[in-house]
This record gives sequence, structure tokens and C-alpha cells, in this order.
Amino acid sequence: MATTAGTSAAASVNAYTNTSSYINTGFAFLNPSQVDKNRVAIGGSAYTEVYGFNIPEENRVRGIRWNEDDETTSIWRPQGIAGFSRNGVRYLLVSWYAKDAAESKGSRITLIDISPSSSTYLTYRHILLVQPNLPTGTLDYTQYGTYAPLNVHAGGIAYFNGKIYLSSTSLGLRVFDLDKIIEVTTGTGTESKCGKDASGNLYAFNYRYILPQVGYYKINDADPFSTVQVNYENNQLWTGQYYAGSADASIVPKIFGFPINASGELQNSGIQTVIPKNSLFTSDHAHGIQGVFRKGNRTWLSCTGSPSESYGSTARLARYTDGDTNTVRYRWPYGAESLYFEAQYGYLWSLTEFEPNAGASNGSQVNRCIFAVDFSKYE
Repeated sequence: MATTAGTSAAASVNAYTNTSSYINTGFAFLNPSQVDKNRVAIGGSAYTEVYGFNIPEENRVRGIRWNEDDETTSIWRPQGIAGFSRNGVRYLLVSWYAKDAAESKGSRITLIDISPSSSTYLTYRHILLVQPNLPTGTLDYTQYGTYAPLNVHAGGIAYFNGKIYLSSTSLGLRVFDLDKIIEVTTGTGTESKCGKDASGNLYAFNYRYILPQVGYYKINDADPFSTVQVNYENNQLWTGQYYAGSADASIVPKIFGFPINASGELQNSGIQTVIPKNSLFTSDHAHGIQGVFRKGNRTWLSCTGSPSESYGSTARLARYTDGDTNTVRYRWPYGAESLYFEAQYGYLWSLTEFEPNAGASNGSQVNRCIFAVDFSKYE
């Protein structure tokens, strides 16, 4: 395959699988504006205090840090980022996966108000993601019927016309409807329960809200799906493959563009494939892809694991033009993950994942934050 964007002869999208029957009756639904946000983030320039935050000051436009609990937790890690506006309020969405002591809880998203004029500015709420397949075997919690945690890496999310598309490593894309948020029971005694019990009570590990999967797309010959984002033209969902340059140097990572219609349905024709180059790696390919954003014939890649360090970080933002033999690279924060472009403001958003003492280099220093740069400086 040439390095120019071309129609993929391999990747294909299976017909959409609707999984929403488990929530068709007996549930009341909420939308994002009805969610009570119970945590407060830190705004301003506080993000510059994190380890490996090496972006030139003149390129920075927004910075957000989590509250102390979320900034330092070792049992949840943020991965994907997307955004949308509703009723005049701007929101970010961040996906997390659970690990270690929380692993059975699966994955979650966070809804954050980022409108400075809003009465709930910088407040946020974690929402547990659920799906209808009930786990089997020995569990470390009580599992009731109807729904269960969604145990995926949640490496990337995209927002399109009220739906969330979550990258699922070996499957493809899982779909959620943001107008189908469900409030559940919280309080003492709910921390180790999930699902709907015989009396109709709803539980989700003391989370107040759940967001049920409503369907999925099984995509062939394009895994692993490490990230997903809507392109600038809003007519494709682009996914990226993560392979570490050191361990998987012989593998050629690709990115794929899947056409999407106005109803949010992926199409199984006109799928594009791009093989970005990156001379930082011995194979000259773009390894460590954590995030993608596509505009015209250019792709911006958030890549980690570079063999060279830049101002305390081995991550780069790499801009690849179809057909080129290399990327143009920029400083990028340590542990950087997915990308999201907020077109109205010209902001390119990203986030970092590591808690203190988790990364290869950050030691006890804080690394976890959300940030936006002036996209025009990277075009």
C-alpha cells in the first residue's frame, strides 16, 4: 500500500448490531444537561505544573487539571477525549479504563462543563459505561441482571450527532446514545453491586449514572483500535493502530477512515487507509499512535514512546501529509493520549494519563491533565 490515502481493499465494516433491547422498557432517560456534576476541576494555567508538559507557552490556550482524587488515582486511567455543545454549554468527554483493584468496574466516561460563562463551569461527573452481556465465573462483586460493566480499554472516543463511538481494541466501535443516561441507586451498600435486581433496583458500584451501550460495529482487518476521532469535514471516523516501536518494530501501523452518514451510520464502502511515516523510529513508521485527527490530506498523530526525549517527554505531535516520507513533529506532553479538534475555537485538545509514580520517568510528580493548543500553530 502506498503512503497516499487510498481505498482499503482489506478493512470492512459489518452491519450495525443493535444491542439496546435490554433498556427498551422500564427505564427513564436523562440527557447531559440533566446530569448533576459533583466534582470540580482546576482551570487556569495549573496544567503547566505537570511533569513533561513541554508545549511552548505561546501555543497554549486552555488547561485543566482534575481534582486531587482523580489526578492521583492509580485504579483509573484517562484515555480518550471528545467534545460537543448543547444548549449553549460546551462539554468535554473523557474515557477511562479501570485497573488493579477497580478492574471489574470496566470503563467510564467523564462529562465536563468547559464554558467559562456557565454556572457549572469546570464541574464534572463520572458515568459508568454498561452493556447487556452478563459476566460468568467468580466475581469480586454482586452482579444482578440486565446490564453489566463494559470491560474495555476505552482508548478513544468520538462524538457525532448525539452518539458516542468508543474504540474497542479487537472489536471495532461501540456506540452509546447521550440521551439515554440512566440514574441509579447510590449510597452505603451499593459499592459492590451492579445491575438490576429482582425488585427493580438499579446499581452501578455507587456511581449515580450509567450510560448503556446501544450497539456496535464489528470492523474487520483494522485492529487493534487504539483511538477514534471525527475528521474536520465530519464525514469520516478515523481510527489508529497502536504498536510500540520497540517491541513491534516490524509491524506497520495504519490509520483508517470510515465514512459516516448524517444519521451516524458507518458505511462499508470508500474506507481509506493511510500508512504514516515517522523517522524517529528505525522502521520509519509511526509507532505508538495514541490519537488521530484528520483534516483534508493531513493527519495529526499523538505518538508516545519515541526513542528520543524532548524537554522531559518521549511523546510527539506528528503531522503527516499523504505521500510524504516523514512527519513534521512538535513537542508533546509526557503520556499524551487522544486528540479532539474543537472547530469553533480552533483548539486541538488532548490529555495525559499517568498518575504519580506510574510513568517511566515522572516519579512522584503529577502528570495527569487536559489541555488545548492553538491548532493554527500546527498546520
